Amino acid sequence: MNLSFLNSLILVGLGSAIIPILIHLFIKYKPKIVYFSSLKYIKEVQKQKSRIMRLRELLLLITRILIIAFFILALARPVLQGLFSEKSSTHAPTAIALIIDNSYSMNYLEEDVPLLESAKKMAEDVLSMLNNRDKVVLLTLDKDINQREGYFSHVPQLMQKLQEISISDNTADMKDVVSFADQKLKDLGMINQEIYVITDEQNVPWIDIEDVSLESDLFVLPVSSDNRKKNTASLAVQYIPQILSAENRPEIRALVKNFSSVEMSNVLVSLVLNNITRAEMIVDLDPFQARQLIFDVPEGEGMFQFGEVRIKDELLPDDNVFFFNFPVETEPKICVISSETIPLALSSILDIITDGEWKLINPLEMNERIVMQNQLFIIYAPTAFNDKMKYFADDILSTGKSLFIIPDDQMHAREELKEWLISQDIHYRALYDNEQEIEFVNPAHPICNIMTPELLQTTRIYKIWNIHSPGFIPLISTNENNAILAIRDNLLIASIDLTKSWSNIIYQTSFPVLMYNIGHYLGSPASQITQLETGKSIPLGLEGEFSCQLPNGEIIPLSVTPQNNLFTQTEQQGHYFVYDENRLIKVLSFNAPRDESDLEQLTEQQKALISGKVPQIHFLTSESWKNEILRSRYGYELWRQFFWILLVFLLLEMTLAYSGKRLRKK
Repeated sequence: MNLSFLNSLILVGLGSAIIPILIHLFIKYKPKIVYFSSLKYIKEVQKQKSRIMRLRELLLLITRILIIAFFILALARPVLQGLFSEKSSTHAPTAIALIIDNSYSMNYLEEDVPLLESAKKMAEDVLSMLNNRDKVVLLTLDKDINQREGYFSHVPQLMQKLQEISISDNTADMKDVVSFADQKLKDLGMINQEIYVITDEQNVPWIDIEDVSLESDLFVLPVSSDNRKKNTASLAVQYIPQILSAENRPEIRALVKNFSSVEMSNVLVSLVLNNITRAEMIVDLDPFQARQLIFDVPEGEGMFQFGEVRIKDELLPDDNVFFFNFPVETEPKICVISSETIPLALSSILDIITDGEWKLINPLEMNERIVMQNQLFIIYAPTAFNDKMKYFADDILSTGKSLFIIPDDQMHAREELKEWLISQDIHYRALYDNEQEIEFVNPAHPICNIMTPELLQTTRIYKIWNIHSPGFIPLISTNENNAILAIRDNLLIASIDLTKSWSNIIYQTSFPVLMYNIGHYLGSPASQITQLETGKSIPLGLEGEFSCQLPNGEIIPLSVTPQNNLFTQTEQQGHYFVYDENRLIKVLSFNAPRDESDLEQLTEQQKALISGKVPQIHFLTSESWKNEILRSRYGYELWRQFFWILLVFLLLEMTLAYSGKRLRKK
């Protein structure tokens, strides 16, 4: 046993206990002088009373000293800590945050039991060690649920709540969850505070945990003993339309990977389209090998809206399926931003590509609704390119939409546009007017992979801008090494205007094919859907009243306005079907991040590093954790008991003071 004080600085106030002594020494009671003829009997009575008075005054002095002393001690919050607390009946009242790791790696089967179920059993063991004086809050790595249900309860109420925990596709970092738990414990105000994390110690949730600042002790309880887990996962899917396919047919390209240190043989991979299995293949995967598989999309069976690539792996099912979708609307969504009349060759080909549905706007008319409704934005001869237009250009690129810059002969005079282009490291240097020929066509890029220099051998370039654009990939170049088209991600730049005074390319049979490829590659909604991750809000590009069927089958209403166009309920992995009355108008496919697929656990060195930087974090073992928890830094708080003792002394002081008055009257 040892006694400590939480507010030890207040103990300085114990010096005030001498105040009653000083009062006693300097302020003494002086009796009245009364004259009597005979003092014999009075002196005998005085001797008897003086002994009683001195004893009373001494007791009163001691009582007042103790009143001050116990008042100061109570304010200092005394705590008595036991040496051991192995039994639930002996530990001090404790505030506990019990965190269950429910990231998808906890769905791994170990000895035919999901790790999450083992974690729940361990949590029950922890709760059985507690008593009715403890306060417990049950948390998971799902921050939305924590905000909604993260309140303190007693043990009996938590047993049912514990069984309702399930795997989440949208989890937060451990750092954020333990910080939330630490604040909850701090707000409760109990001196004994402990955080327990039941986890498989997979290293992804623990990223940047050394940056956390904790006041409570945190104990990590491991639920997994297998350090060599096996897992194969479906990582990514890309749809390649016929126009961009090297085989001239639509394809599904799927990426699968073996995250195990052993070979995985006879792995079954399936392509499912519109809920029907269309193709299967058996593959062998070497240790840590990733393979791209190519599936042909069946033709002549109507339009497909959605699909999955499934890999059979019973140990961890959550990353076995990668969900993807086809655009329901197939025509490119193209908007031309220009202050001038656009070339006839450009407007004619846009009519063909979009079936006449493209838009032409002035730069000053640009707004968020236009950005939301279109995919490819062609910038041609804008006389104004103000800060608002620069903002929208940056926003277009950052949200996965595309820009195509077509110059005219006044590029050098368009200062605002030049300023934005320079910010993108694009420099239109000089305008050349010497005739050039096409010498290079990039065969590796989908925009021009079906074209060859021979198809463009009669093409002549009469005027061309010399462009310095580091990081851009040339698609078509001249014999003087000037790029006619160059691309970087979703930003395409041209060095020629689409008029006959610049080139005869607009009269070549290859020109419609080239523009068609550009329109469909940059103007169609992206078929590579890996950027759709659970938990991320996305713009719907719709307006009106709709309904949405979630992956779990629940149907929710959607009211979409230009001001409220974000879809936020994306916590589940799978397909989201958006309906207008009974008509399907959009499919959204979301996948959980595959960060945890490798199942790599924290090493002993990493644990030591974390504990070294954050001393409050203690990594326990599956054998010893029961003997390590519930050993709080403080113990039993005694300030209430001290105030009861103080009350007793106050009553005693009042009794002694009252009795003294009666003695003096006699």
